[in-house]
Amino acid sequence: MKKKINQILDSQNNIKIYFLPSLLILSFLLRIVTVYFIRDTHFDNEWNNLLDNLIDYKTFSFYNFNGTLIPSAYLPPVYPFFVYIIKIVGSFDKISLLYAVIFVQIILSTISVYLFYKLNENFFSNKISLINTIVFSIVPLNIIVCGQVSSASLQIFLSLLFLNFLFLVTKYQTNKNILLFSVISALLILTRGEFIIIFLLMISFVYLSKKIELLNLVKILVLVSILISPYLVRNYIHFNEIFIVKSVGYNLWKGNNQISKVEGHPEIMTESPKNYEIIPRREFKNLYFKLNNLEKNRNYEIERDKIFLDEAVANLNNNPIRYFKLYIKKFFSYFFIDFNSSYPNYYNLLHIFPIILLSILSLPGLFIFGKEKKFENRSLILYLFINLAIFSAFFILPRYKLAILPIQIILAAYFIIYKLKKNKV
Repeated sequence: MKKKINQILDSQNNIKIYFLPSLLILSFLLRIVTVYFIRDTHFDNEWNNLLDNLIDYKTFSFYNFNGTLIPSAYLPPVYPFFVYIIKIVGSFDKISLLYAVIFVQIILSTISVYLFYKLNENFFSNKISLINTIVFSIVPLNIIVCGQVSSASLQIFLSLLFLNFLFLVTKYQTNKNILLFSVISALLILTRGEFIIIFLLMISFVYLSKKIELLNLVKILVLVSILISPYLVRNYIHFNEIFIVKSVGYNLWKGNNQISKVEGHPEIMTESPKNYEIIPRREFKNLYFKLNNLEKNRNYEIERDKIFLDEAVANLNNNPIRYFKLYIKKFFSYFFIDFNSSYPNYYNLLHIFPIILLSILSLPGLFIFGKEKKFENRSLILYLFINLAIFSAFFILPRYKLAILPIQIILAAYFIIYKLKKNKV
């Protein structure tokens, strides 16, 4: 009996040793081929302006009023500096830099495939973990984002690291694991401003579940605070406020205004370092007036966001039923699909079919997964619902689905395994 068990374990290890490296190589090649045909061809206005000012003036700035660069507070800093570091290391020109950034994102996406496999090991055998990893590797959404100038590839890479180290630090509370977990958490906070809420809720859940000692919890909180403090200090020096980003108002308004749908609304303004133009709409006449008369100084982005926040809050107060219904619609569109998406190729069968299938299978899988009272199961469910709740308060873009896709694959696999066992297949 013991010999048979050892043979089974050896067989599983052989599958892992030989198949996993092959899968990673194929994942890398698949992404290379795909982005050759489908990729961004330039840095858009937002990233282009930030990058130019970082390169030319060594300042993190978007607006330029009368020759004066205004410190930026609109976007979190990690992705712009990620691009800037690639530029500095390779001394690339603009076109070559775009290709270099996409190539690095392909590498990160390939590593993410391995990180997803490691996450699966907390729930499945080697064989099932590899099957799930194949699915994650070939889902078109997870491939296409590599060719986009956005933080999506970096975010999913860091998110999978976060979940893996979350489980690791609860099992082995060594100083090394605590340090690495803290670094990953800090980077995610500086990549997506809303992640500070996710981090605080997740780490609180870990402590309340008695999976981490109070002293180690304090260590993590102190380390994360220290790691993000340089950017907080920078913002305090420039704006006399402590914050990560000042875009909550704009993003809340974008997802909660008179014409907003699940994916927000078309931009109402086109802005550049040297000029800005607000496109008037009948629905936003009052907003247009306030923005057009906003003083152009270093607090421009701060005051601009306050105006949007006031408008969003007013909308929510004036018509709470409409926006509650919209919130529910965004919530389910995020978990499933957006039936009214205006994004090009959103309804392409290669994109929509795996998304629909995984979403449908993950719903019953959620209940089966939740029945097991394991800490890891409850952590993933909490992480899923925090993401759903936070993003649904704003708006849902197609690439946002990537943040919850790993968990949906795990939930779908749980449901399939449950049905196979029930039918004794």
